Amino acid sequence: MNIAILTIGDELCIGQIINTNAAWLAQSCSDIGAHVIRHITIGDSIEALLNELNSLSKEADCIIMSGGLGPTHDDKTKETLAMYFNDTLILDEETLHKLKARARLRGLPLNQRNMDQALLPSQCTILSNPRGTAPGMLFQKDDVIYVSLPGVPSELKGIMNDHVLPHLRSKIEQEHGKKPYFRTILTKGIPESALADLIGDPSAFLEVDDSLAFLPSYHGVRLRIGVLHTDQIAAQKRLDELQTILIEKAGEFVFGYGTDTLLSVTTDLLKKHRKTISVVESCTGGMLGSAFTQQTGSSSYFMGGFLTYSNELKIRLADVSEQSLTQYGAVSKEVAEEMAKGGRIRLQTDYCISITGIAGPDGGSDEKPVGTVWIALANENHVIAKRFNFGGDRAINRERSVAQAISMLYDMLIVKG
Repeated sequence: MNIAILTIGDELCIGQIINTNAAWLAQSCSDIGAHVIRHITIGDSIEALLNELNSLSKEADCIIMSGGLGPTHDDKTKETLAMYFNDTLILDEETLHKLKARARLRGLPLNQRNMDQALLPSQCTILSNPRGTAPGMLFQKDDVIYVSLPGVPSELKGIMNDHVLPHLRSKIEQEHGKKPYFRTILTKGIPESALADLIGDPSAFLEVDDSLAFLPSYHGVRLRIGVLHTDQIAAQKRLDELQTILIEKAGEFVFGYGTDTLLSVTTDLLKKHRKTISVVESCTGGMLGSAFTQQTGSSSYFMGGFLTYSNELKIRLADVSEQSLTQYGAVSKEVAEEMAKGGRIRLQTDYCISITGIAGPDGGSDEKPVGTVWIALANENHVIAKRFNFGGDRAINRERSVAQAISMLYDMLIVKG
């Protein structure tokens, strides 16, 4: 099944909002064995939407749209779909009832704009949306499936999971007589290109119904292997075979499987070895501590931390020497090590991670350009520090700093426990 993703909204076109819906939709459709062939974003224009529907319907088996279903004048998707299908909007009493009940529950008035969200094309299959006010819609014309979803991410995901993905999965199984099965292998410490070189030509071990995808992120590269098969047991056996091949080629870089993350695997190691961790952060502003506390049961291993943005607090809270700050600067190996050692002693933990850097966009120099970050990790007997050069984007520098800090902790826990 070929799927085209069509996201709608002026705010997306001008970059005011990051288009996370398209990425999530593509991943979700790929996970059920569909082939995503297009990502297209257009503004709130009837003409543009009609043009794209006419074009995409010639090459896609399913067109998934998001956005333009709200109550304001620039939400034109319903009107356009009614034109495209030569249809009319009619009042759906069930949707209106849900809108009234939702308004009563929240103690809000229900104005005409809100009630107009119950006006839906007569030909559509209504996809209920308990998380919001605008229902989704599903149409079929000339063997092409059309899905229209609200642009609010939580509502879009809910309707996809409740209605659309099961429907598409069933269609794919009918089309192939086979079901897609997937497994994910997680790697770290090796770039995507180097990992591809290490694995070699996939055609040497992939069969016609097998697939292999490289999915890079700040935390490493995920290898997603897939199999189309009529039998679940046989499919799992084939996935085992493919996993064994990949482990033989790249096993030293593998840290987890499936829904694992580097953070979850690392915190599991902390719990397994009954170790505690603290943080002393500067340029990341508490992001590392926040990451640790996102995990359930974090109170068993995460004791707390210091946010030492100023040199004064580095001295007062983490026992960094004024001499080191003067001689080497706040962004240095020496200061990072002292932050980690001082934080570990002050907070009485087995491990402490420190991060100090120049996140940008200002503050860099020839010797220490924007994106220079020192990360140190201390335990009772050792302290290690590494320098990273992430580049010029402030948000990316902070995210990568957190990812590398977790990676360093994972490596030490694997070696020392």
